[in-house]
Amino acid sequence: MRCLEEPISKMTWEIAYNGDTINPCVNAVRFVPGQDMVLAGCSENSVSVKCFNYKMGNTATEEFSTINGNCFSLDASQSSDLVSFGDSSGTLHLYKVNYT
Repeated sequence: MRCLEEPISKMTWEIAYNGDTINPCVNAVRFVPGQDMVLAGCSENSVSVKCFNYKMGNTATEEFSTINGNCFSLDASQSSDLVSFGDSSGTLHLYKVNYT
């Protein structure tokens, strides 16, 4: 049986200059198949999508800063070489990635 009393780990989106934790509203999350990576899309105007290594901890391994405004949907291919994001301007972004 799973223990659901507390999370296994928590990802922090950003730390402000004064040390405060900044965690925007998360709209979409997807585990990258066969990898230790998780993609997260948020309601954030500067960097709306980040990729985290959930085994290594808090630090984002990649930031997708070209996503305009908020990211409302995302997905990863079964082969883990392609990711897609839908942003608030109605644009679909496709990226070739290599998380090995």
